[in-house]
Amino acid sequence: MQELITTWTMAIASLIATLLLLLAIYTWPRGERRRCPGHRGWRTLWNPSRWIRRSECWQDLTGVPIASTGDVRCPECGRSTPIERVLRDGRRIRLGVIGAVLGVIAIGSQIGVAAHSGRPLRSIPTLALVMLSNTAIGEHRTVVRKEIEQRVGDGAIAGFNARRLADVLVFDLRADGRKWNANEAADALGRLWPDSKDALDRELVEGDVQSRKIVAVILRSRDQTGSMELFIASVDDLRDDGDASAGWLLQGNARDAGEYLIDHYWEAPELIRAVLDSDDAQQRRIAMVICGFAGDATVVERVIPVLIDELRDNDIWGDARLAAPAVFKFGPPAIEALRPYVDDPDRQLRETVRSIIERLEHPDRAWDECENRLPRITSTTHDPLVLDFWTAAGGR
Repeated sequence: MQELITTWTMAIASLIATLLLLLAIYTWPRGERRRCPGHRGWRTLWNPSRWIRRSECWQDLTGVPIASTGDVRCPECGRSTPIERVLRDGRRIRLGVIGAVLGVIAIGSQIGVAAHSGRPLRSIPTLALVMLSNTAIGEHRTVVRKEIEQRVGDGAIAGFNARRLADVLVFDLRADGRKWNANEAADALGRLWPDSKDALDRELVEGDVQSRKIVAVILRSRDQTGSMELFIASVDDLRDDGDASAGWLLQGNARDAGEYLIDHYWEAPELIRAVLDSDDAQQRRIAMVICGFAGDATVVERVIPVLIDELRDNDIWGDARLAAPAVFKFGPPAIEALRPYVDDPDRQLRETVRSIIERLEHPDRAWDECENRLPRITSTTHDPLVLDFWTAAGGR
Protein backbone atom coordinates (compact mmCIF):
# COMPACT_ATOMS: atom_id res chain seq x y z
CA MET A 1 0.00 0.00 0.00
CA GLN A 2 2.85 2.35 0.84
CA GLU A 3 4.49 1.69 -2.53
CA LEU A 4 1.19 2.32 -4.32
CA ILE A 5 0.69 5.67 -2.57
CA THR A 6 4.27 6.70 -3.32
CA THR A 7 3.93 5.75 -6.96
CA TRP A 8 0.71 7.73 -7.41
CA THR A 9 2.23 10.70 -5.58
CA MET A 10 5.17 10.63 -7.96
CA ALA A 11 2.92 10.38 -11.01
CA ILE A 12 0.69 13.30 -9.96
CA ALA A 13 3.66 15.43 -8.94
CA SER A 14 5.36 14.73 -12.27
CA LEU A 15 2.25 15.77 -14.19
CA ILE A 16 1.80 19.00 -12.23
CA ALA A 17 5.52 19.83 -12.48
CA THR A 18 5.43 19.34 -16.24
CA LEU A 19 2.37 21.58 -16.62
CA LEU A 20 3.88 24.34 -14.47
CA LEU A 21 7.19 24.27 -16.33
CA LEU A 22 5.35 24.52 -19.65
CA LEU A 23 3.32 27.45 -18.39
CA ALA A 24 6.49 29.14 -17.18
CA ILE A 25 8.05 28.80 -20.61
CA TYR A 26 5.08 29.62 -22.82
CA THR A 27 3.37 32.43 -20.87
CA TRP A 28 4.95 35.87 -20.69
CA PRO A 29 4.52 38.78 -18.24
CA ARG A 30 4.86 42.49 -19.06
CA GLY A 31 8.38 43.51 -20.08
CA GLU A 32 10.38 46.11 -22.02
CA ARG A 33 10.37 44.49 -25.47
CA ARG A 34 7.31 43.77 -27.56
CA ARG A 35 7.21 40.81 -29.95
CA CYS A 36 5.00 40.12 -32.98
CA PRO A 37 2.76 37.09 -32.31
CA GLY A 38 2.70 36.20 -36.02
CA HIS A 39 -0.02 33.96 -37.39
CA ARG A 40 -2.05 32.05 -34.83
CA GLY A 41 -3.79 28.71 -35.08
CA TRP A 42 -3.19 24.98 -34.82
CA ARG A 43 -1.31 24.83 -38.12
CA THR A 44 1.56 26.80 -36.62
CA LEU A 45 2.23 23.99 -34.14
CA TRP A 46 3.73 21.91 -36.97
CA ASN A 47 6.54 24.46 -37.31
CA PRO A 48 9.52 23.25 -35.15
CA SER A 49 10.49 26.85 -34.35
CA ARG A 50 7.16 27.23 -32.54
CA TRP A 51 8.23 24.54 -30.07
CA ILE A 52 10.84 27.00 -28.74
CA ARG A 53 9.43 30.45 -29.59
CA ARG A 54 5.86 31.57 -29.11
CA SER A 55 5.35 32.71 -32.72
CA GLU A 56 6.63 32.26 -36.25
CA CYS A 57 7.61 35.92 -36.58
CA TRP A 58 8.89 37.07 -33.14
CA GLN A 59 9.91 40.46 -34.58
CA ASP A 60 10.85 43.09 -31.97
CA LEU A 61 8.12 45.80 -32.14
CA THR A 62 9.74 48.13 -29.62
CA GLY A 63 9.47 51.69 -30.95
CA VAL A 64 6.94 50.81 -33.67
CA PRO A 65 4.20 53.49 -33.58
CA ILE A 66 0.72 52.56 -32.45
CA ALA A 67 -2.06 53.33 -34.92
CA SER A 68 -5.17 55.31 -33.95
CA THR A 69 -7.10 52.02 -33.87
CA GLY A 70 -4.78 50.70 -31.14
CA ASP A 71 -3.02 48.26 -33.50
CA VAL A 72 0.71 47.75 -34.05
CA ARG A 73 1.75 46.82 -37.61
CA CYS A 74 4.76 44.44 -37.83
CA PRO A 75 7.37 45.71 -40.33
CA GLU A 76 8.55 42.09 -40.88
CA CYS A 77 5.39 40.09 -41.62
CA GLY A 78 2.92 42.96 -42.05
CA ARG A 79 0.46 41.64 -39.49
CA SER A 80 -1.52 44.18 -37.49
CA THR A 81 -2.02 43.20 -33.87
CA PRO A 82 -3.93 44.99 -31.08
CA ILE A 83 -1.47 46.41 -28.57
CA GLU A 84 -2.94 44.30 -25.78
CA ARG A 85 -2.20 41.11 -27.73
CA VAL A 86 1.44 41.90 -28.43
CA LEU A 87 3.72 39.36 -26.75
CA ARG A 88 6.16 40.42 -24.06
CA ASP A 89 9.63 39.18 -23.19
CA GLY A 90 10.45 37.48 -19.87
CA ARG A 91 9.66 34.06 -18.37
CA ARG A 92 7.60 33.40 -15.27
CA ILE A 93 10.50 32.58 -12.96
CA ARG A 94 8.46 31.88 -9.84
CA LEU A 95 6.11 29.55 -11.69
CA GLY A 96 9.13 27.71 -13.08
CA VAL A 97 10.65 27.36 -9.61
CA ILE A 98 7.44 25.77 -8.32
CA GLY A 99 7.50 23.32 -11.23
CA ALA A 100 11.16 22.52 -10.56
CA VAL A 101 10.45 21.83 -6.88
CA LEU A 102 7.62 19.48 -7.76
CA GLY A 103 9.95 17.79 -10.26
CA VAL A 104 12.46 17.19 -7.47
CA ILE A 105 9.67 15.68 -5.36
CA ALA A 106 8.74 13.37 -8.24
CA ILE A 107 12.34 12.25 -8.69
CA GLY A 108 12.68 11.72 -4.96
CA SER A 109 9.54 9.59 -4.97
CA GLN A 110 10.95 7.42 -7.73
CA ILE A 111 14.20 6.98 -5.82
CA GLY A 112 12.18 6.02 -2.75
CA VAL A 113 10.21 3.39 -4.66
CA ALA A 114 13.41 2.00 -6.14
CA ALA A 115 15.16 1.85 -2.76
CA HIS A 116 12.21 0.16 -1.08
CA SER A 117 11.39 -2.39 -3.82
CA GLY A 118 14.83 -3.02 -5.29
CA ARG A 119 13.37 -2.29 -8.73
CA PRO A 120 14.60 1.08 -10.00
CA LEU A 121 12.29 1.02 -13.04
CA ARG A 122 9.17 -0.06 -11.20
CA SER A 123 7.31 3.18 -11.96
CA ILE A 124 8.19 3.28 -15.67
CA PRO A 125 5.22 2.45 -17.95
CA THR A 126 5.30 -1.02 -19.47
CA LEU A 127 4.95 0.30 -23.00
CA ALA A 128 8.15 2.36 -22.63
CA LEU A 129 10.07 -0.65 -21.33
CA VAL A 130 8.79 -2.86 -24.15
CA MET A 131 9.88 -0.31 -26.75
CA LEU A 132 13.34 -0.15 -25.13
CA SER A 133 13.64 -3.94 -25.17
CA ASN A 134 14.36 -3.76 -28.89
CA THR A 135 17.45 -1.60 -28.28
CA ALA A 136 20.85 -2.09 -26.67
CA ILE A 137 19.44 -0.46 -23.52
CA GLY A 138 16.92 -3.27 -23.09
CA GLU A 139 18.79 -6.35 -24.24
CA HIS A 140 19.50 -9.48 -22.17
CA ARG A 141 20.74 -8.91 -18.59
CA THR A 142 20.18 -5.13 -18.60
CA VAL A 143 18.14 -3.38 -15.91
CA VAL A 144 15.34 -2.80 -18.42
CA ARG A 145 15.14 -6.48 -19.37
CA LYS A 146 15.21 -7.60 -15.72
CA GLU A 147 12.25 -5.34 -14.96
CA ILE A 148 10.41 -6.72 -18.00
CA GLU A 149 11.05 -10.30 -16.88
CA GLN A 150 9.74 -9.43 -13.42
CA ARG A 151 6.53 -8.05 -14.91
CA VAL A 152 6.14 -11.07 -17.18
CA GLY A 153 6.49 -13.32 -14.14
CA ASP A 154 3.85 -11.26 -12.32
CA GLY A 155 1.48 -11.60 -15.30
CA ALA A 156 1.41 -7.82 -15.73
CA ILE A 157 2.13 -7.78 -19.49
CA ALA A 158 -0.64 -8.69 -21.93
CA GLY A 159 -2.30 -7.57 -25.13
CA PHE A 160 -0.41 -5.13 -27.34
CA ASN A 161 2.62 -4.95 -25.02
CA ALA A 162 2.87 -8.74 -24.87
CA ARG A 163 2.75 -9.10 -28.66
CA ARG A 164 5.44 -6.45 -29.19
CA LEU A 165 7.62 -8.00 -26.51
CA ALA A 166 7.23 -11.47 -28.03
CA ASP A 167 8.43 -10.10 -31.38
CA VAL A 168 11.69 -9.16 -29.62
CA LEU A 169 12.11 -12.22 -27.39
CA VAL A 170 11.97 -14.75 -30.24
CA PHE A 171 15.31 -13.42 -31.53
CA ASP A 172 16.91 -14.41 -28.21
CA LEU A 173 16.05 -18.03 -29.01
CA ARG A 174 18.59 -18.05 -31.82
CA ALA A 175 22.17 -19.27 -31.50
CA ASP A 176 24.05 -16.04 -30.73
CA GLY A 177 26.81 -17.08 -28.35
CA ARG A 178 25.14 -15.49 -25.31
CA LYS A 179 24.49 -17.75 -22.33
CA TRP A 180 21.03 -18.33 -20.86
CA ASN A 181 19.24 -15.71 -22.95
CA ALA A 182 17.41 -18.43 -24.89
CA ASN A 183 16.29 -20.11 -21.65
CA GLU A 184 14.91 -16.90 -20.19
CA ALA A 185 13.24 -15.93 -23.47
CA ALA A 186 11.60 -19.35 -23.80
CA ASP A 187 10.21 -19.09 -20.27
CA ALA A 188 8.85 -15.58 -20.93
CA LEU A 189 7.29 -16.57 -24.26
CA GLY A 190 5.52 -19.45 -22.58
CA ARG A 191 4.13 -17.11 -19.92
CA LEU A 192 2.99 -14.61 -22.56
CA TRP A 193 0.86 -17.23 -24.33
CA PRO A 194 -1.47 -16.80 -26.22
CA ASP A 195 -0.26 -13.29 -27.07
CA SER A 196 3.09 -14.77 -28.13
CA LYS A 197 1.58 -17.25 -30.61
CA ASP A 198 1.95 -15.11 -33.75
CA ALA A 199 5.60 -14.35 -33.02
CA LEU A 200 6.30 -18.04 -32.35
CA ASP A 201 4.57 -19.11 -35.56
CA ARG A 202 6.72 -16.71 -37.58
CA GLU A 203 9.92 -17.82 -35.88
CA LEU A 204 9.06 -21.46 -36.60
CA VAL A 205 9.41 -20.58 -40.29
CA GLU A 206 11.99 -17.77 -40.29
CA GLY A 207 14.28 -18.68 -37.38
CA ASP A 208 17.57 -20.57 -37.32
CA VAL A 209 17.91 -24.26 -36.40
CA GLN A 210 18.08 -23.64 -32.65
CA SER A 211 15.18 -21.19 -32.45
CA ARG A 212 12.91 -23.38 -34.59
CA LYS A 213 13.50 -26.35 -32.30
CA ILE A 214 12.84 -24.32 -29.14
CA VAL A 215 9.73 -22.74 -30.67
CA ALA A 216 8.44 -26.20 -31.60
CA VAL A 217 8.80 -27.30 -27.96
CA ILE A 218 6.82 -24.27 -26.77
CA LEU A 219 4.09 -24.65 -29.38
CA ARG A 220 3.63 -28.36 -28.75
CA SER A 221 3.11 -27.66 -25.05
CA ARG A 222 0.65 -24.83 -25.68
CA ASP A 223 -1.01 -25.20 -29.08
CA GLN A 224 -3.11 -28.32 -29.56
CA THR A 225 -4.60 -27.28 -32.89
CA GLY A 226 -1.51 -28.17 -34.91
CA SER A 227 -0.18 -26.83 -38.19
CA MET A 228 1.76 -28.26 -41.11
CA GLU A 229 4.83 -26.21 -40.11
CA LEU A 230 4.70 -27.64 -36.59
CA PHE A 231 4.23 -31.19 -37.94
CA ILE A 232 7.33 -30.79 -40.11
CA ALA A 233 9.35 -29.36 -37.23
CA SER A 234 8.21 -32.19 -34.95
CA VAL A 235 9.32 -34.84 -37.45
CA ASP A 236 12.72 -33.16 -37.58
CA ASP A 237 12.84 -33.17 -33.77
CA LEU A 238 12.79 -36.97 -33.84
CA ARG A 239 16.42 -36.85 -34.98
CA ASP A 240 19.30 -37.16 -32.53
CA ASP A 241 20.31 -33.57 -31.71
CA GLY A 242 22.22 -34.23 -28.50
CA ASP A 243 25.02 -31.94 -29.65
CA ALA A 244 22.73 -28.89 -29.96
CA SER A 245 23.96 -25.76 -28.19
CA ALA A 246 20.62 -25.42 -26.36
CA GLY A 247 20.72 -29.02 -25.16
CA TRP A 248 19.05 -28.29 -21.83
CA LEU A 249 16.05 -26.68 -23.51
CA LEU A 250 15.79 -29.52 -26.01
CA GLN A 251 16.08 -32.31 -23.48
CA GLY A 252 13.33 -34.83 -24.23
CA ASN A 253 12.18 -32.99 -27.36
CA ALA A 254 12.13 -36.24 -29.36
CA ARG A 255 9.72 -37.88 -26.87
CA ASP A 256 7.67 -34.70 -26.77
CA ALA A 257 7.53 -34.58 -30.58
CA GLY A 258 6.63 -38.28 -30.75
CA GLU A 259 3.67 -37.87 -28.44
CA TYR A 260 2.48 -34.83 -30.40
CA LEU A 261 2.75 -36.67 -33.73
CA ILE A 262 0.80 -39.63 -32.39
CA ASP A 263 -2.04 -37.32 -31.33
CA HIS A 264 -2.07 -35.67 -34.78
CA TYR A 265 -0.90 -38.65 -36.84
CA TRP A 266 -3.85 -38.90 -39.20
CA GLU A 267 -3.65 -35.21 -40.13
CA ALA A 268 -0.39 -35.85 -42.00
CA PRO A 269 0.55 -39.58 -41.92
CA GLU A 270 2.78 -39.24 -44.98
CA LEU A 271 5.24 -37.14 -42.97
CA ILE A 272 5.94 -40.08 -40.63
CA ARG A 273 5.98 -42.73 -43.32
CA ALA A 274 8.54 -40.67 -45.23
CA VAL A 275 11.15 -41.08 -42.47
CA LEU A 276 10.75 -44.81 -41.87
CA ASP A 277 13.95 -45.19 -43.91
CA SER A 278 15.71 -42.14 -42.45
CA ASP A 279 19.49 -42.04 -42.23
CA ASP A 280 19.14 -41.08 -38.55
CA ALA A 281 18.70 -44.20 -36.40
CA GLN A 282 16.76 -42.43 -33.65
CA GLN A 283 14.37 -40.74 -36.06
CA ARG A 284 13.81 -43.99 -37.93
CA ARG A 285 13.10 -45.99 -34.75
CA ILE A 286 10.75 -43.45 -33.16
CA ALA A 287 8.86 -43.03 -36.44
CA MET A 288 8.18 -46.78 -36.48
CA VAL A 289 7.00 -46.69 -32.88
CA ILE A 290 4.72 -43.73 -33.69
CA CYS A 291 3.14 -45.72 -36.54
CA GLY A 292 2.42 -48.51 -34.07
CA PHE A 293 0.88 -46.28 -31.42
CA ALA A 294 -1.21 -44.58 -34.10
CA GLY A 295 -2.39 -47.98 -35.39
CA ASP A 296 -1.32 -47.44 -39.00
CA ALA A 297 -1.93 -50.89 -40.48
CA THR A 298 -0.51 -49.87 -43.87
CA VAL A 299 3.07 -50.11 -42.58
CA VAL A 300 2.81 -53.31 -40.52
CA GLU A 301 4.94 -55.35 -42.92
CA ARG A 302 7.68 -52.67 -42.89
CA VAL A 303 7.74 -51.90 -39.18
CA ILE A 304 7.16 -55.12 -37.22
CA PRO A 305 10.22 -57.02 -38.55
CA VAL A 306 12.37 -54.15 -37.27
CA LEU A 307 10.67 -53.79 -33.88
CA ILE A 308 10.87 -57.56 -33.39
CA ASP A 309 14.60 -57.29 -32.83
CA GLU A 310 13.99 -54.89 -29.95
CA LEU A 311 11.84 -57.50 -28.22
CA ARG A 312 14.81 -59.85 -27.96
CA ASP A 313 16.77 -60.21 -24.74
CA ASN A 314 19.72 -57.83 -25.17
CA ASP A 315 21.74 -55.22 -23.32
CA ILE A 316 19.87 -52.21 -24.72
CA TRP A 317 17.98 -50.55 -21.88
CA GLY A 318 14.27 -49.91 -22.42
CA ASP A 319 13.98 -50.99 -26.08
CA ALA A 320 11.48 -53.80 -25.40
CA ARG A 321 9.51 -51.58 -23.02
CA LEU A 322 8.75 -49.24 -25.94
CA ALA A 323 8.57 -51.78 -28.77
CA ALA A 324 6.06 -54.12 -27.08
CA PRO A 325 3.20 -51.61 -26.68
CA ALA A 326 3.96 -50.18 -30.15
CA VAL A 327 3.54 -53.62 -31.75
CA PHE A 328 0.45 -54.33 -29.65
CA LYS A 329 -1.26 -51.09 -30.68
CA PHE A 330 -1.07 -52.03 -34.35
CA GLY A 331 -4.04 -54.18 -33.43
CA PRO A 332 -5.24 -57.38 -35.15
CA PRO A 333 -3.42 -56.54 -38.44
CA ALA A 334 -0.17 -57.34 -36.61
CA ILE A 335 -1.09 -60.94 -35.73
CA GLU A 336 -0.01 -62.55 -39.00
CA ALA A 337 3.24 -60.60 -39.03
CA LEU A 338 4.01 -61.90 -35.53
CA ARG A 339 3.24 -65.61 -36.06
CA PRO A 340 6.66 -66.47 -37.57
CA TYR A 341 8.24 -65.60 -34.20
CA VAL A 342 6.08 -67.66 -31.82
CA ASP A 343 8.75 -70.39 -31.70
CA ASP A 344 11.81 -68.14 -31.86
CA PRO A 345 14.83 -69.40 -29.88
CA ASP A 346 14.97 -66.15 -27.89
CA ARG A 347 12.80 -66.71 -24.83
CA GLN A 348 11.87 -63.07 -24.23
CA LEU A 349 10.87 -62.52 -27.85
CA ARG A 350 8.93 -65.79 -28.01
CA GLU A 351 6.91 -65.17 -24.86
CA THR A 352 6.28 -61.53 -25.72
CA VAL A 353 4.97 -62.41 -29.18
CA ARG A 354 2.70 -65.16 -27.83
CA SER A 355 1.31 -62.84 -25.17
CA ILE A 356 0.62 -60.05 -27.68
CA ILE A 357 -1.12 -62.43 -30.09
CA GLU A 358 -3.30 -63.84 -27.30
CA ARG A 359 -4.23 -60.37 -26.09
CA LEU A 360 -5.15 -59.30 -29.64
CA GLU A 361 -7.19 -62.44 -30.31
CA HIS A 362 -8.91 -62.27 -26.91
CA PRO A 363 -9.26 -58.56 -26.04
CA ASP A 364 -11.59 -59.43 -23.17
CA ARG A 365 -8.77 -61.12 -21.20
CA ALA A 366 -6.74 -59.14 -18.70
CA TRP A 367 -2.96 -59.60 -18.59
CA ASP A 368 -3.19 -61.90 -15.56
CA GLU A 369 -5.87 -64.08 -17.19
CA CYS A 370 -3.82 -64.98 -20.25
CA GLU A 371 -2.22 -68.39 -20.71
CA ASN A 372 0.84 -66.70 -22.22
CA ARG A 373 2.09 -64.22 -19.67
CA LEU A 374 4.18 -61.30 -20.82
CA PRO A 375 7.77 -61.54 -19.54
CA ARG A 376 9.00 -58.90 -17.12
CA ILE A 377 10.40 -56.31 -19.55
CA THR A 378 9.95 -53.29 -17.24
CA SER A 379 9.74 -52.60 -13.53
CA THR A 380 7.13 -49.88 -14.07
CA THR A 381 4.12 -52.17 -14.49
CA HIS A 382 3.16 -55.81 -14.88
CA ASP A 383 1.32 -54.92 -18.10
CA PRO A 384 3.55 -52.69 -20.27
CA LEU A 385 1.14 -53.12 -23.20
CA VAL A 386 -1.09 -50.45 -21.66
CA LEU A 387 1.67 -47.84 -21.46
CA ASP A 388 1.29 -44.68 -23.56
CA PHE A 389 4.16 -43.45 -25.72
CA TRP A 390 5.56 -40.86 -23.31
CA THR A 391 5.65 -43.27 -20.37
CA ALA A 392 7.00 -46.16 -22.41
CA ALA A 393 9.76 -43.92 -23.79
CA GLY A 394 10.86 -42.98 -20.28
CA GLY A 395 9.13 -39.64 -20.06
CA ARG A 396 7.77 -40.29 -16.57
